[in-house]
Amino acid sequence: MRILYFKGRIIDENFEELIGARILDFNDNLLGVADFNGFFDVIIPNELNKLVFVFIGYEFASVELSDSCNFVEIILLPAAHFDFMSSRKIDRLRKKEFDKLPQLHLTAIEKGLFTNETICYSRKFEPDKPQLDEISKRIEATKKQIKKDYQNLSVGDTVKIPFSERYTYSSLSGIEDFDCIIEGVVTKKYKKKYRSPKLSWRGLAKFWWISLERGYNFTYRIADFENCKSNSLVHNGKAMEIGQEFEHDMKIFRTIIE
Repeated sequence: MRILYFKGRIIDENFEELIGARILDFNDNLLGVADFNGFFDVIIPNELNKLVFVFIGYEFASVELSDSCNFVEIILLPAAHFDFMSSRKIDRLRKKEFDKLPQLHLTAIEKGLFTNETICYSRKFEPDKPQLDEISKRIEATKKQIKKDYQNLSVGDTVKIPFSERYTYSSLSGIEDFDCIIEGVVTKKYKKKYRSPKLSWRGLAKFWWISLERGYNFTYRIADFENCKSNSLVHNGKAMEIGQEFEHDMKIFRTIIE
């Protein structure tokens, strides 16, 4: 089997070397790592012509090498955070940054960071919309199931509540490895609706979350503990012991109903 030996350099859009950036094949096998100047050299099988360049905090770059490619110069773009935007708008903004890559490449040549005016690989924009839409569908399905579970919940039912003093388990997370599971019996069920006080528009804007927040709340009495990593648990300054009662919001926090 023939092998290919080639070199390259990885920088970001600010023309800074990405020390420790990784070069992977499409099976996520590590092929090489960029040095303190962003340079790398790797050996790959002759039949391998697709590589992935990754670095923490940056979007990965998938490229397909041409037959004559022996020096690869890559610019990675930062993985920006987009809040309260549609997946379509997110991709539109990402594509706008992606389209700047050819000019960034030329600027890198002018600065003496890159040497090749001709890019010897193809790199396509990869939209996030399909994945984001799929995540949104799963979240909406989870929300509907939580609402259904709460509607079917009755006083006297047994629930299991994952608990940790280090962090909270979100109702929308898929984590299954818990620090502790509290088994409780529902003693009271109610849907809490917060009403904002009479405030000026400025005051109302400051406390907008008060009027918008809704919960699927119930009170439970602790009946047992399962697989707890700590012998003593405290929640909101109150020791969690068998027989003690606590309030829980299914809309925010993870609840297991069997």
